[in-house]
Amino acid sequence: MADFRIERLNTVIIPVKDLERSIHFYHNVLRLHKGFVDKSMAYFSFGSDDHQPTILLHIMDEPEPVEKGMVIELLVDDLTSAVSSIKNAGGEIVQVPIDREWGVKEAVIADPDGYKIWIVQTLG
Repeated sequence: MADFRIERLNTVIIPVKDLERSIHFYHNVLRLHKGFVDKSMAYFSFGSDDHQPTILLHIMDEPEPVEKGMVIELLVDDLTSAVSSIKNAGGEIVQVPIDREWGVKEAVIADPDGYKIWIVQTLG
């Protein structure tokens, strides 16, 4: 039995080539609420409940073939336990957990076809 719990879909990550053009679309056309923005990424939230999912636009000049599309990000209650459990079950860990300046601890795993799934735990 797993010693972690997936709490909800957290973020849909969309690799983009032109961040400014994409920011304009998601903010002005879709009217999503713009949050954290820097030179390589922009967060948008939507919905009306206490746990609003987000869309993250992430600039990638040359995305790998499996990243030409959206990336799923799952919020877990204990990232260290999740990574350990996934590794022990034979799962591939692409990126070990690291703390990010935007308030999450993040790891990346791969499914059997190489598609990346980002797993995060909120810091603080």
